[in-house]
Amino acid sequence: MFKKTKIIFRCDASSDIGLGHLIRDLAIAKKMRKTHQIIFASIKDPANSYIKESGFKIFFKKSKEREEKFLSRVKAILMPDVIVFDKKYPYSSAILNSLKRNKIKIVIIDNICKGMKIADEIIFPCARLDKNLLKKFLSQKQIKQVKTGPKYVIIRDEILTLKKQVKRDFHTPLNIVITTGGSDPKGVLLKLISWLREMNLDVNFLILVGKSFKFQKKLKKIKKDLPQNFHILPYSLKELAKGDTAICTFGASIYEMIYLQIPCLCVSHSRENARGAKILEKRCRVIKDLGYINDIIPQNLYKAIKKLLTDKTYCKNMIKRCKNLIDARGAARVAKIIADE
Repeated sequence: MFKKTKIIFRCDASSDIGLGHLIRDLAIAKKMRKTHQIIFASIKDPANSYIKESGFKIFFKKSKEREEKFLSRVKAILMPDVIVFDKKYPYSSAILNSLKRNKIKIVIIDNICKGMKIADEIIFPCARLDKNLLKKFLSQKQIKQVKTGPKYVIIRDEILTLKKQVKRDFHTPLNIVITTGGSDPKGVLLKLISWLREMNLDVNFLILVGKSFKFQKKLKKIKKDLPQNFHILPYSLKELAKGDTAICTFGASIYEMIYLQIPCLCVSHSRENARGAKILEKRCRVIKDLGYINDIIPQNLYKAIKKLLTDKTYCKNMIKRCKNLIDARGAARVAKIIADE
């Protein structure tokens, strides 16, 4: 009888960490579920509901358990053929070698660490990697083998379906969608709202709040005092599709906006992400990068919004450049690399 390859996704999600890594891993896992055995190795958190809803098993990390100890349990109990690491962690060569001695294939996604030099595959599913950052741990030959670029950008199935619903007939007044991720661990949304309410713009703000949003109590307090054109809504694809333009944080959401061809202003919740957003803007010109949230001057946000609203040529050119950047087959490509197909 044919034995299914056992593939473990090592990733975490929570209101503090965010949901982006988990969401993209689920998109990859769904491409392999029919022909491979998929298990997620993760911390215990309500965010695991996304894994359960998708029908995958979870192997839990114990409270305060060291990463090395957890991986030893994964190796001994689950006996995987492949482990996909999609987690920001300083994995050492020793940790990963202990797995490779058991003939476990190692795939590292979007993480720069010492151990990456012995990985079987390294994937950065983005269009903004600065390869100079890899020189510290990889040889020039290894850097050339890294899989990265727009063709590896992962778009979840729900967004692929949504594209058919996005219309290019702008609303009157225009709808600006605001989304800061599933959990928004830095509270970017609250800061954006406080700035936008002072701008008196003749637009509808569709403020989409993730179900794991960390600052629900604070949001509830300010909600009752907002102008009528501020609409606080649970995140939904139906509302996302109504956006004529968008303001969103750098990460998976940015690539989804690019794929949907929604002109977007990008705000970053970390300096690392701000560097990535700057590179993406320079290389592809598919977003307007505003920088790290703590460095943004509200007046610059206002000017960027006004330009999107009033400069039709600027807006149309951005939409045109978005059209051909991402072909939406990234998840399938990454799945094939992981599974050696």
